[in-house]
Amino acid sequence: MVWLACSIGAPAAASPARLGPDLPYTWVADPGGEAGPDDMLPALREGAPRQGIFSRGYTRTVFWVRVVLPPEQAADGERWLELKPNFVDDIRLFLRPLGSDGPWRQRRAGDTFDGPIGDIDHRFPLFVLPPDEHGYEMLFRVASSSAVMLQMNVWQPREFLPAAARATTFWSFYFGLATLSALLALVLAVVLRTRLLWSVTGMSAAYVLVACIQGYVAWLIPDIGWRLQHYLTGVLTLSAYGLLLWMASEALQLRRRLPWAHRMLMLACAVTVVLLLSVPLDFYGAAIRFQMLVYLSTCAVFVTACLYVWWRDRFRLSSVLLGLNPLICILASLFGLFTTVGWIAFRQEIYVVWQYALIVNMLVVTGLAVYQVRIKRYRERERLQLARALELEREARFNQRQFMGLVAHEFRTPLAIIAASLQNLRYLGVSDPRQLSRYDKIDRATDRLVQLTDNCLADARLDADDLWLDRRRLCLLELVTEAASLVGAAGHRWRLTLDGQPPPAGERWTGTAWLDPAMMRIALSNVIDNAVKYGNGGPRVDVSRHADHWSVAIRDQGSGIAEDRVPVIFERYRRAAPAEHNHRRGVGLGLYVSRRIARAHGGDLVLADNGDHGCCFLFTLPLPPEEEASH
Repeated sequence: MVWLACSIGAPAAASPARLGPDLPYTWVADPGGEAGPDDMLPALREGAPRQGIFSRGYTRTVFWVRVVLPPEQAADGERWLELKPNFVDDIRLFLRPLGSDGPWRQRRAGDTFDGPIGDIDHRFPLFVLPPDEHGYEMLFRVASSSAVMLQMNVWQPREFLPAAARATTFWSFYFGLATLSALLALVLAVVLRTRLLWSVTGMSAAYVLVACIQGYVAWLIPDIGWRLQHYLTGVLTLSAYGLLLWMASEALQLRRRLPWAHRMLMLACAVTVVLLLSVPLDFYGAAIRFQMLVYLSTCAVFVTACLYVWWRDRFRLSSVLLGLNPLICILASLFGLFTTVGWIAFRQEIYVVWQYALIVNMLVVTGLAVYQVRIKRYRERERLQLARALELEREARFNQRQFMGLVAHEFRTPLAIIAASLQNLRYLGVSDPRQLSRYDKIDRATDRLVQLTDNCLADARLDADDLWLDRRRLCLLELVTEAASLVGAAGHRWRLTLDGQPPPAGERWTGTAWLDPAMMRIALSNVIDNAVKYGNGGPRVDVSRHADHWSVAIRDQGSGIAEDRVPVIFERYRRAAPAEHNHRRGVGLGLYVSRRIARAHGGDLVLADNGDHGCCFLFTLPLPPEEEASH
């Protein structure tokens, strides 16, 4: 990024005579660095004129450059000679009138030179050339531990002052905006505490690099400014690459989305930290070349990751913006790096793009980061509200179950009294058919309330932490018969089969199961009751024995259950049809309680068949312990 010096910001209205485009030059290398101007002059005069920007990359070789300032450029008044960039270590200017064999006048600049730099106080070396009707012959000796580059501008004083004022205005605006964006990123990083905003804050160090290259550090700190600027330029150039990769990784959330890509980028950042030792140890050029290889590979990784993330996000605008801005900065810095090592021709537009992209990138990333944090906090608030609502719902459900259990318990005694009184009334004998009909209605209503209270009590008991089952060895056939007798539908006819065949008449069936009779009676009666309510005829109950369990299949002759309701029929307070379309009695506890009871015994209850011909619910129940052990 040291090549950023070549951009001066806003274009000036008047243009100086520039080295290369306006003033052709010749150059030769001086590998030993011991030659003087007279030693190199013959070779320089014989060289082919060049008009491009003089840039030789990172090398310790000393170069000599010869340029002629013609009489028409020097005869009508003094000229001001401006030299760039600031990061070149040593620039020595030798000049004399064109065509003269007299002694050379020497001037010196460079960020390692301790003497006065320039004739005029300016952020770039600025030398005054007196008017001369013959023009000037100038030789430059250029040596640097960083990129070897030379720019020379020959100004008329009346043109330089307005141009310098415009450039100062531009850079004042630029650094003002940079300071605001950096402070904004820092404040938001402290408040919101996100890695993305911390990476943006770290990336603001690149603004200090721009200030060094534009000469503001040395200009504002006269005593130690040039040496400080020299070391800061090297340190920040190396750091800026790593900080840019860190910000790029955080912008695309590669830590979460592509961990392998994030690890590679962080490894490149760690390499950058190690390479910072090259500045005091004086192998900065080698470090830059090594970093370029690392940067090339990590740039390829980032571009691949960027395309992948965009594709996964279906090119959502926020995702594209978060990846596009770091991508532009990376590509611009990559092309700039190629120019400083001499791989491609120097183009000033690249550095202008990088300067503006840096601020735009920081502002866009900061804005999107704040937006993402806002969305994240909004979702977190929604999650907390939902969690609170769920907690309130759990408390309400618990209180509801407690209340229903209490009510059901209190109903048991009155219902028992009603049932006993009704039985006594039947014993007295009644001949009036209408009164018998009323007795039957009271009997069915009482049975229904008993079943409902049994379900509520069973639900509360099943939710208890210390659930205990009073298991006994019992005849499963008798238990099924008792459960069917509890169903209070008038006139229903149910059929019982054993392994698909009618039970043998006059014989006592000896098949036993290991169950809690009270709980299991509730479970069976609930399913049989549903088969009566939703079927068009009496239910069929088939009991069969298998190697390690009993099966009780209860089949109705109804129209089946809608497919979209099948997943919810075993949930508490959910029914086979929505409440607004279901006019049959019930609260949605039957199947839920029955399955919980079956599973508490180590068995299960499932919907084994469902269709237009009806449903079949299947219980699996355990054998007695000694019979299970024998299998």
